[in-house]
Amino acid sequence: MKNNKGFSLVELIIVIAIMAILVGVMAPQLIKYIEKTNVSSDAQVCDSIRSAITTAMLDPEVVNAKTPGLPTLDTNGKVTAVPEGEFKTAVNEILGLASTADPSKDASYKFKSHVSSNTASGLTIVIKNGNAVSVYLSTSDPSGKKSATNSAKIGAGPDCPQ
Repeated sequence: MKNNKGFSLVELIIVIAIMAILVGVMAPQLIKYIEKTNVSSDAQVCDSIRSAITTAMLDPEVVNAKTPGLPTLDTNGKVTAVPEGEFKTAVNEILGLASTADPSKDASYKFKSHVSSNTASGLTIVIKNGNAVSVYLSTSDPSGKKSATNSAKIGAGPDCPQ
């Protein structure tokens, strides 16, 4: 009688089938987990930007500078422009960026749950009553479907749902 060592073809096929079933069950859960981490990461970046803006607004050296470069606000309190000046330099220093960086265009700010692209083009900054700062992505998708119909605000501040 021969002493065969190894697995038969049937045993190998059964193991492969079991592994395929496990992968089929686990893949959707893994995708949901990855999207949750992307949304959490984006909210954390928005909170960092919000903290930097708040800190810069409270710095007397920035506010009293010859060229403070404070943000230009529209009637709703949204930031329409941040000119070059002490404010932009202070915010970038707090965030650890080059003084000329622009958070709305800089490659350091890549949002993972953003619907239209990976850049911060949907970044919205709202300053109400001169001190209530909100920073959020207006076209982010917490569901992971990457479509504009599922978009929601992700960020930090009083204007942003938690």
